Amino acid sequence: MTRPPDEHPVVLLLTRFAVPALILLFYVTAALRFEYTPESTFATLVALDASPVSSVWSALLALASMLNIDPWLAAKVFSMVSCCFALLFSYLIAHEVVGDRLLALCVVLALSMQAWLIQLAPSGSGVGFALLLTLAAVFFLLRNDYLVASIIAGLATLASWQNIVLLPVLLLDAYINSVQKSRSAKVALSILLVFASVLLPWVLYALYTGAAVLPDEVGRSDVPTFLPHLSFEMVILVGVMFVGVAMLASRERQLLRLHTAPLLWIAIASFTHHVMFALTLPLIVVYAFFAVQHVMMSLGKARLAQAGGVLLTALLLAYNQFVLLPATTSLIDEASTTSAGLKSAALWLRTNAQEDESISVPPEHNRLVEFYAARPITTSGARFLISADRQVSGFEVVFDPVEQNPALLAASARYRVWRRK
Repeated sequence: MTRPPDEHPVVLLLTRFAVPALILLFYVTAALRFEYTPESTFATLVALDASPVSSVWSALLALASMLNIDPWLAAKVFSMVSCCFALLFSYLIAHEVVGDRLLALCVVLALSMQAWLIQLAPSGSGVGFALLLTLAAVFFLLRNDYLVASIIAGLATLASWQNIVLLPVLLLDAYINSVQKSRSAKVALSILLVFASVLLPWVLYALYTGAAVLPDEVGRSDVPTFLPHLSFEMVILVGVMFVGVAMLASRERQLLRLHTAPLLWIAIASFTHHVMFALTLPLIVVYAFFAVQHVMMSLGKARLAQAGGVLLTALLLAYNQFVLLPATTSLIDEASTTSAGLKSAALWLRTNAQEDESISVPPEHNRLVEFYAARPITTSGARFLISADRQVSGFEVVFDPVEQNPALLAASARYRVWRRK
């Protein structure tokens, strides 16, 4: 008997080793950008000592700090590991949606080389953690395991409040995929109770400590993943996905019903915040491959579905390699070089400035300097100033990071430490 293509021993062997290999390759690639840390990450790290934890992400970092683990290092590692597991869940979701291991492998391959994900992973931002939770919730939703999906959706909401959209998505899926409507009401009630039980402890904690009731790692993030080049890629992927959805709506409404909830999540979440696309783009990629598969099937070319998926993968890889990755790498290198100069200046101030001597820095970098200088930052009347200006009236240069590290000359802004005369 002929084996289905998805169950062929070669395909089984390939996916068994290729998926872990791709995730490992992604981790190594992201680790090469380990020094890249946006200002929002430093804002989260500084807040650990100054205020109650603001989300489940900052709670993880606070726990690491309590265990004497460098919170900066913890943020980076947690973020990279979260993105790696997000790739794993992308594979599981893809296999659940398209039912083809090779196409699911193509999804992971395409995602693992996405420039925006390579930028997000080492940033130390809580967005990667939120991405993992949302993908995990969608996977268990597709498996109709509403209890686990509700718990994870609740945790995702405690990472960023925008993920509360997962609740109506779960309720809708439970309703449209239940044969008996009386049973769907019981399932919906269970989802509500489980979801509320996850959120209730946080609400009580926030009211008691004065922490924000609405955690918002997505809104706080300043990881500039939304670039014009990426917009073009998204338009293409959404267009391909729309073709597949339209085809299902006209020919296979029963199958479309099974995927209504994830598609609704993509549609709503993508418009709640400009960074939320990072949480939905893996699903957009999955459903783009799903669309290619069903277009081929509708043309009577089911055997070419895998070939179509491989072609789409090749196009995505080429676009990322020659367009997106160079632009993103340039941005990361520039940000990392600038941060290195500011870090050097902040560490000098930490050693050489007295405790009662105040510091002023550019507002776009105040949290970075505050983190490494280990002291508050003022806006005016400071004894020391970090500035990229060539001349500052009433101040003199006392430290130039470039003198210690000439490579910092590559930065567009040359920050130096100035002291009031």
